[in-house]
Amino acid sequence: MQNLIFFLFFYALLYLLGRGILISIGSLFKRKDILDLHISAFPISTLNPIFALFYIGQLVLILNFFTKGVSELTFFLVLIPFIFNYKRPIKFKKLSYENLRIFAILSILSVSSNGITFHQDAANYQLNNQHYIRSEKIVAGLANLYSRYGFSSLSEYINSFFWLDNNFIFLHFVNLTFISIFYIFLSWCIFSSDNFNFKLAAIFITLYGLLDNIGINGGRNGFIEIDTIGKQDNIFAVLFFICNFFIIYKISNNLDINKEEFVFIYFLILYSSEIRIFGLVSLVGLFYISYNKIKLFLNKSSLAIFFLGFVWILKNFIVSSCLIFPITRTCFQSPWGNIKVSEFQAAELRQFHLSYNIFDETIIDWLLRWNERYLNYYVGLNLLFSLLFLFFIINLFFKLNRNTFVHSAKSTLYIFTLIIFWLISAPSIRFGIGVFLIVITSVAFMYKELRIKSFKILFNNKHLLTLLLLTSVFFTPLFDNYFKFKNELRVISIPQIEYVKKDNSWGVQVYREVKFDGEKHFCWINKLCTPPFPEGNIIEKKLNNYRVFISK
Repeated sequence: MQNLIFFLFFYALLYLLGRGILISIGSLFKRKDILDLHISAFPISTLNPIFALFYIGQLVLILNFFTKGVSELTFFLVLIPFIFNYKRPIKFKKLSYENLRIFAILSILSVSSNGITFHQDAANYQLNNQHYIRSEKIVAGLANLYSRYGFSSLSEYINSFFWLDNNFIFLHFVNLTFISIFYIFLSWCIFSSDNFNFKLAAIFITLYGLLDNIGINGGRNGFIEIDTIGKQDNIFAVLFFICNFFIIYKISNNLDINKEEFVFIYFLILYSSEIRIFGLVSLVGLFYISYNKIKLFLNKSSLAIFFLGFVWILKNFIVSSCLIFPITRTCFQSPWGNIKVSEFQAAELRQFHLSYNIFDETIIDWLLRWNERYLNYYVGLNLLFSLLFLFFIINLFFKLNRNTFVHSAKSTLYIFTLIIFWLISAPSIRFGIGVFLIVITSVAFMYKELRIKSFKILFNNKHLLTLLLLTSVFFTPLFDNYFKFKNELRVISIPQIEYVKKDNSWGVQVYREVKFDGEKHFCWINKLCTPPFPEGNIIEKKLNNYRVFISK
């Protein structure tokens, strides 16, 4: 029960913080109506909690250039936007079905707290990276100490703010916030939007979620799932999905884009790209829908987003000597530069995720190689069956909109572009979740009305649709979480680790009684610790009062 109470309180505080941020931005840009701003009729205030998390992440990032990222100053600056809520007090309305659905979504998802654990990436490098962020200003060449530090995403800066002594439950709440937003967005599309295509897309994505529980090995078809602490796959997927949902809608219907829509999509592209660099691919869609309005890139809001992107790239350069790690062509010479680090990580990523070598193998050869990994094989088959089933159902009950055929073909070309970039970069199932959701969305946008008018009663039945949505939400947490209830806040702590000094190298490593074996090398939280396999001979220096790690 306390997990639910704490998560509801956590979400409510983020909502108020995000609301205060919007009001302050409205005051800065003289937009008093910002709380009422809609993007294709969607109220952006729905995303207040993830606006709040973005603000926290950017604040920690900027402060980290000059001092430790989390301090009394950080908490003070986080509290300031709350004050702006007094400028526009919340008007409490009568209890509505919409509020009940949101409460139900949050309550069901909070159940996952009962059994959540750390992902190995958290133990391997993410918690230690957050420890650096929390305790000292940015360290130049940190990727030389351990190449995985070069991947530091915005989620590291966000999560570093939510440590609670030796309990990391709030890092899980961060993940839950994004998944909650995903379902709340679907709920708005189904129940509040007047747009037929929005509703159809959301219903079929919900059905896709239900199919996630059916198939080979009991299901799993590439739908949203609740990440273990440290994974950020679904944080990225939610941002990527919402961003491209509106891009696809614009392309499919050949609609002009206005300033507010442009800034909103541009912001989501920045947000998703700082979680995972694949988000940059969405710029292709943004350029397409705004190619005749280049001036939109030069308005004040867009320039502010560009500035934040520049700050992020500067952080990348300081940490890894690359503008976008591990893309080697973006790496430059610096006192701490070591191009071998990015080359190693790029090669490892492509090898581990079985990337498609587009110029060296056929798509069939790659597919056979990709399917050799059983996870890819059975999830890929489940995904294929799910898509075919949904395509059959949508063709059976809905009419194709032939009036938008040309524009639908353009959106299909854009989807194909996203898929190609996914294949040649890191085509793991977990990295493709956002792409799969957009594929379903793009198909739904091609249809215009029901074939059988009498089915309209079912299509508009709020009780049936509520049951459909909440059933999908119900199956999102692992089922055994429903049997682990405790009347106390879940404590998620790290294990006690013994460390020993490294031979002929900088720092320490995890003490191992046996040879290297799986997780036994994970450093957890110790800034002196690096994995047993060396990145090189590490030398620590000072440069203008900044710590610098140089690999020789």
